[in-house]
Amino acid sequence: MTDLLAAPALNSDLAAAYLRDGFVKIPGALTPAEIDLLRSAVDRQLDAFGRSTSAYDFQDLARQVWGGDDRLDARGASRFDMTRLKSAIDADPAARPLFDEAEPGAPEGRFFYDAAGWRRHREIRRVAMDSALPELAAALLQSTYINFWEDTTFVKTPGATQRTAFHQDYTYFQISGRKCCIVWIPLDVVDAENGALEYVRGSHRWGEEFAPNLLISQTPTAASKALRLPDIEGARDHYDIVRVDAAPGDVIVHDVMAVHGSAGNKSAHRTRRAVSFRYCGDDIRYQDKPGAIVQPWVRSPPADGARLYSPDYPRVWPRPFPGAELSRLYDSPAAA
Repeated sequence: MTDLLAAPALNSDLAAAYLRDGFVKIPGALTPAEIDLLRSAVDRQLDAFGRSTSAYDFQDLARQVWGGDDRLDARGASRFDMTRLKSAIDADPAARPLFDEAEPGAPEGRFFYDAAGWRRHREIRRVAMDSALPELAAALLQSTYINFWEDTTFVKTPGATQRTAFHQDYTYFQISGRKCCIVWIPLDVVDAENGALEYVRGSHRWGEEFAPNLLISQTPTAASKALRLPDIEGARDHYDIVRVDAAPGDVIVHDVMAVHGSAGNKSAHRTRRAVSFRYCGDDIRYQDKPGAIVQPWVRSPPADGARLYSPDYPRVWPRPFPGAELSRLYDSPAAA
């Protein structure tokens, strides 16, 4: 098990905050060079929009949903079932738009989403596998080892006023167990103006599993048997909601059970780019469950109840020797 104080950028106060609140900001966890690697990969993900099967513009999808379009055009992406999404929202009497009001002069923005970039972009692999983050995750989770689950990219350009609906990550993942954390990495300064993360403090200790939504609506996926998350957006005063501002180099780590969301990008000129990594500890087992989001390009998922022994979920901590670059094991001539 990783010694808490041995993990770079981590101390006992930060670890205690994570356990108490369900989230913590860790300043200076990544270097400027590592942030630049992620920015380079995200730029290429943005350039590939419309040619990628995994990239979406949630702002555009939300405009289609609330504009009354009969069918949703996902611009070539296929990870999510758009017909099922539209049907679920149409059938939900509580469904409503979750747009913020933009600043005067703000353009029509884009809320870009992509996933599993580590499979195509070696820059993402390098930071996910070879940075200080796997050791940091092992220390926070008090785990003997760490598997990497997946990455997700979120970009809100100026005027992307679509909120990220409050949600709990656990039910999106094909896992059981509690030692799982999400590391959210801002690539720009993030604050109230351009869509900082918000957490319901202590929600990781509610003891409930909440059905996933597709982030543009509170409507749960029809397949999930879990509870519907309460209308936190409509009753903010009833919850202990904390906004977490951050800058490049900082990371925000949250428990997989923590309830969180974010505002839209109301600014006229400031983009909000972020990448999130998901790390799993030694009590996590593979568990396909209704409503979990299908992962792209998974080749050999473990059996239900099995540990994550699979090339789809690389073991990233401990390293076999100091300075080992695990990301190189996944490089290929075809990789970006």
